[in-house]
Amino acid sequence: MHGDGRPEPSRSIAAVSDASPERLPVPADVVGQPSPGALGAGRRRIGAVRRRTGLSPRAFTASVGLPIVCTAIILGILVVAPEAQRPTILGGSLVAVASGLAATSIGVYGGVLVPGLLLLGVDARFAAAISLFLQVLVIPLGAASHYRLGNVTRSIAVPLIIGGMIGAFLGPFFAAALSKDLIARVVSGMIVGVGLLVLATLRWGGLGTVRAEGDVPRLKVGGIGVAAGFSSGISGAGWGPIGVKLLILTRIDPRQAIGSSLVGRIFMAATAVVAYVLSATAFRGVEPDWWLVVPLLCGSVAAMVPGAFLLSRLGRETATVAITLLSIGLALPTLIWG
Repeated sequence: MHGDGRPEPSRSIAAVSDASPERLPVPADVVGQPSPGALGAGRRRIGAVRRRTGLSPRAFTASVGLPIVCTAIILGILVVAPEAQRPTILGGSLVAVASGLAATSIGVYGGVLVPGLLLLGVDARFAAAISLFLQVLVIPLGAASHYRLGNVTRSIAVPLIIGGMIGAFLGPFFAAALSKDLIARVVSGMIVGVGLLVLATLRWGGLGTVRAEGDVPRLKVGGIGVAAGFSSGISGAGWGPIGVKLLILTRIDPRQAIGSSLVGRIFMAATAVVAYVLSATAFRGVEPDWWLVVPLLCGSVAAMVPGAFLLSRLGRETATVAITLLSIGLALPTLIWG
């Protein structure tokens, strides 16, 4: 009791009143859990990234999980593969990642994959065939994203598909008449030449007024498809560097050129694969590297959604310059030294 008759507070109440917030016990199930505000901010960031890719929530969730699964598969293959194959598998996986990024950002796939495989010592005809086969499997992921964004136009895609299938069917039969060393040099020279053309004319795509959808020169677009498809049928590369660039120089909206070309690429690549199967002489003396197939597929798939995000962050011109320089850098050693 105090001298004035007031009761003295109990020790337990005083201890609680004197305790600082830091000294109060925290329930175990609350420790380490983010605050509701942090969770909301995280969801908003994820939602913003998803909207930039043009994917639905379910497709985006699956696409985010794909890189994790694909990386695990590649690591598993590296463990079980013969030791002599591991450097090629690792290098091929990195090249495939770069190819996947390039495909969904500026519409170039084989132009990065093929010179990278040649640099690793892969047979040129096998590199071309596997590039075309992988495009049938992985390009639909990028094409679907562009389709949802409204970047696919029927008046561009249809003539491009028809022309691309014609050129892609003829290419493998022409490649069968060439030696693998000559094909490697031809492919590398073409990639370097087209890459330099892209860099030299990068600003041309902005000249003039973009054509209206009803003003598309379908016959000219079909001719572009034939040229790009023939190049891809021979080498597994060229559809993006040649086809997309020529479409843009024809004053096609760059977004429509890339989106429509990705849809056309699926049909072109499937036709070229069939032509390679029918042209048995195209694989005469080829040394296939089957250990590369799954890592190339996984690396390409893992990079598809990040490629769309890369474009939104860097901008089309910056991404084009970066990927074109990478493509040229990978092709130059084969062109110079074979």
